[in-house]
Amino acid sequence: MRWRRGAAAAALAALILVAPLPASPGAPAKKRSPRGARPGAHGSQTDFTGIWELDSKSSSLGSKKMEDAILQVTQSGDRLWIQPLGNTRARVLAEEVVVDGRTYEKALGKERGTLTAKWGNDAKSLWLEVVAGTDENPRAAVQRSVWRLSEDRQVWVRETMTVQKDGGHRTRLVFRRQDPGKVAPVATPPG
Repeated sequence: MRWRRGAAAAALAALILVAPLPASPGAPAKKRSPRGARPGAHGSQTDFTGIWELDSKSSSLGSKKMEDAILQVTQSGDRLWIQPLGNTRARVLAEEVVVDGRTYEKALGKERGTLTAKWGNDAKSLWLEVVAGTDENPRAAVQRSVWRLSEDRQVWVRETMTVQKDGGHRTRLVFRRQDPGKVAPVATPPG
C-alpha cells in the first residue's frame, strides 16, 4: 500500500493509546510473576483492568488528544480492551490489544500498520511496537512503548518512543486509578 506523504506519522499519532519504548523486549515472557500468577492473568500485577484518569502534571504529552483523558480498561488474560470515557471519546479511539508476541495488522486511524504486544521478561510490564510505513520504507514510523503498573496498582505509566524519518520524540503518560463510582460517563451528542 502506498501512503501519502506524512501518512505514516499521522497513523501513529492516531494510535496514541498504543505507544512503545526504545529497546526491544526480547522473547515473550514465560516465567511467572513474583506472586505466582502468569503475567496478564486475573490477579497478576499486570492486570490493567480499571478506570484510569490522565495525570497531566506528571505526564509529558506528545499530543493534546490525551489531555484530561479517562480510559476504561477491561482485561481478560492476554486481551485488553481500552475504551475512552466521557469527552475523551471525541479524541481517542477505542482499542483492542492482543498480547501474544505475534505481529498482526491493525487499523491506525484511517491507515493500517502492525502491532506486536508481549509481556516483559520482568513479569510486570507490557511491551508494544507499532509500525507504519510505505512501500518504499515499511518501517517509516515506529513506536515502542512499555506499560507498567506501580506496586500498589494505583498508577499506570506508559513510556513511548516514536521514531520516524524526521526524528523522534518521547512521551510519558501517567494515569491514576479512579473509583468507578466517581467517574460518570458524559453523554455523546447525537450524530
